[in-house]
Amino acid sequence: MTNKHVTCIGGGHGLGHMLSVLKMIDNIDITGIVCTTDNGGSTGRLREQKETISWGDIRYCLSKLTTPSDTKSLMFEYRFDHAGDLTGHSLGNLMCLAVDSLCIRPTDSVKVMSDFLDIKAQICPMSDEVTNLVATLENGIKLFGEMQVDEYAQGGIAKLGLEPEVETTPEIIEAIAQTDVLLIGPGSFFTSVMPSLLTRGLIEAINARSKLAIYFISNVKPEFEEQAQDGEVDAQSNSVQDNYVKENYVKELTNNVQYLKSLGIRHTITSVICNPAVNNSSDSLPPALEPALHASIGADENGRHQAAALKAYLTELFQP
Repeated sequence: MTNKHVTCIGGGHGLGHMLSVLKMIDNIDITGIVCTTDNGGSTGRLREQKETISWGDIRYCLSKLTTPSDTKSLMFEYRFDHAGDLTGHSLGNLMCLAVDSLCIRPTDSVKVMSDFLDIKAQICPMSDEVTNLVATLENGIKLFGEMQVDEYAQGGIAKLGLEPEVETTPEIIEAIAQTDVLLIGPGSFFTSVMPSLLTRGLIEAINARSKLAIYFISNVKPEFEEQAQDGEVDAQSNSVQDNYVKENYVKELTNNVQYLKSLGIRHTITSVICNPAVNNSSDSLPPALEPALHASIGADENGRHQAAALKAYLTELFQP
């Protein structure tokens, strides 16, 4: 049997969790395209000091593909404490940076780290060039850097871009050319999902792949939680709040899918609705979400998709 090639786009915890589930599924080859615009924490400090891409999301994704109890995995996720200038730094980030100083491109550095950790999946930084995420809000205010965008994204993003503009990599172009199923998300939409799609060449590569199924995997909950106004929820029922959250979820998902379609992707984008509250045949969905599939996957203790339920759903989705 020929393996199905599955490529997923994202960053941070959303993509890492997805990769940890995909590695449990048989008969698929996995490629992860990882956002590299994070400018916070350990990875942000390294960006400022070394003019390097962001390694934090790559480190996390690689870590989720290892055996958790493996010594190399434990080393990779070790974070320094009470160690002077090293305090707060992840050993994995420093290892990636050290290897990168010996390699020509970050993509080559990730290959070295994948071999070191005995990872079979292909992990690709979205670009080998350093760039920053920038956004313009609907009120005209311009935000610079992923941290600012993440903090104020709830105010409404009118335009999102990269400064400077950067190219995707030949490895990503080649992976997309072989991809059967493209998974976009889950995760923070503007700061984890979108940056890779803004690199030059990626949308063109997606459109050039004639046979490609694209699924936008929604978060389990709305990314930006909204609460009903005080007094709207009485002591007898929480139904007003439940409906408020559900409506917010559908609105947010609709806006995200419309933003994806505005990028010029010519393939059909199927919305995978994971929130169980929306899994009701009587629920009317906005036209932008069609076609839509109801996955009805609950959240785990960390607010991510329950791994067993997500694995079962994706296994069925990948069937011929």
